[in-house]
Amino acid sequence: MRKLLFLMVALVALWSGYWFVGSNAVRKGVNGWFADASAQGLVAENTGVTVAGFPNRWDLTVDGLHLADLDAAFGWKAPFVQVFAMTWKPWHIIAAFPPEQTVFVPDDVIALTSEDLKASLRAAPSTDLPLAEVRLAGASLGLKSQQGWTLGLGEFTLGLRADPALGDAGYELGFDLAPLTPDPAFVARVRAVAIPDLPQSDLPDTVESLWGSVYLGFSAPLDRHVGETKPYLTRIEVNQLNAAWGKLALTAKGLIEADDQGFAAGDILVEVTNWDRLPAILVAAGVVKPEMAPTIARGMQALASQSPDLTVLALKLTLADGQMSFGPFPLGPAPRMVPPTG
Repeated sequence: MRKLLFLMVALVALWSGYWFVGSNAVRKGVNGWFADASAQGLVAENTGVTVAGFPNRWDLTVDGLHLADLDAAFGWKAPFVQVFAMTWKPWHIIAAFPPEQTVFVPDDVIALTSEDLKASLRAAPSTDLPLAEVRLAGASLGLKSQQGWTLGLGEFTLGLRADPALGDAGYELGFDLAPLTPDPAFVARVRAVAIPDLPQSDLPDTVESLWGSVYLGFSAPLDRHVGETKPYLTRIEVNQLNAAWGKLALTAKGLIEADDQGFAAGDILVEVTNWDRLPAILVAAGVVKPEMAPTIARGMQALASQSPDLTVLALKLTLADGQMSFGPFPLGPAPRMVPPTG
């Protein structure tokens, strides 16, 4: 009995020591990161770093967070951020965000409001810490720009996970971003557009469906060596993409890969059901000038007439020889996927 008691006391002491050593390392690592970032000329401020959760978790709380790159005009402010990790699997961490945050981007400031906004990062238990899955989810998310526009999400998920079937550096990006509420001012502009021979817009206030999955191939795995390997995209396969906004529906599927010159090349087939709602959106978004809308609409109608269903417009987004086009409409240079050498 005495030996068992001694063993239990020893195990408790060892576990407690493990927790305190780990919590101290977490605290020092976070404070060191802030100090290094400040030394590099970045804004990296906080009003306090604490670690709790004894004995089974490391619960890190960073209060008064302010990060910014003044040269790039990007920044982020939050009253706090919490990061949780179980002591027996520190390669899986969960972050919880406050209901109000502020993001600074060039020429704009965006206020974020959210409910139950969380992110998780899970690595495989290996010395290289290869990414297994990263996920962002919330019950709601609202964006309000200082320039006046707004955007709202209901319950949503966005995730990237390693897929061995896609190779050592292959990942699946999955998302479900609806219900989505566009800026009411934008919806009003869409409804105000009048195009001869097309119906007045009847799009509702909310996009009912926006979900899909995309397979991504990188030049190197996403692991702790990314600072050295600097992975870049080499393959993008749209496995499925689906959106529905009232009577307007869209699907997409296709494959894009880097060509011999490093430019994106391939085709993505886009099918738009009830395409006659689309020109008004393009005008309201500033993509098409109002005086060009009738011409664009007639072109879409001519292309749709080649389909068995006149309400369906099928076009290919084609990238070839360093150029990009959407059906017969040229879009300009194709993006480069492989960074230039030399």
